[in-house]
Amino acid sequence: MANAFEFTVYARTNDFQFTLRDDNNEGVAIEAGDVVRFKLGRGDNSVPDLDLRSGGATANGSTITVDQTTAPAKATVRIAQDDVADLVPGTYRGELLLVDDSETAPVDAIKHAALGVVYVIGGLGGNVNKST
Repeated sequence: MANAFEFTVYARTNDFQFTLRDDNNEGVAIEAGDVVRFKLGRGDNSVPDLDLRSGGATANGSTITVDQTTAPAKATVRIAQDDVADLVPGTYRGELLLVDDSETAPVDAIKHAALGVVYVIGGLGGNVNKST
């Protein structure tokens, strides 16, 4: 496996930076047309509870930002607090993927960049803002 990770998502906006590596732990580059994806779910082959792609955002503002395209490429996954609020607290499987636009067999091959465990912890209720 390229990279393994384990992190905790609290009921607030969370940012996590990843370095993209292949199965031999060599840094990979992100080329024009490639897409970085992050999927978060509870079971194998299930529909992800959260599915992010670089170049787009969820309705709640979760994003993937490519920070560096040269090898080893770096990307930041931002999980917005409103997307966290939609998740049931518990243990999830997370996958960071690179969709390789240059691949032709299969077209747009999906390659693991990192695989790990994500713990989702609910937040305390009440008004949380800068003034109170």
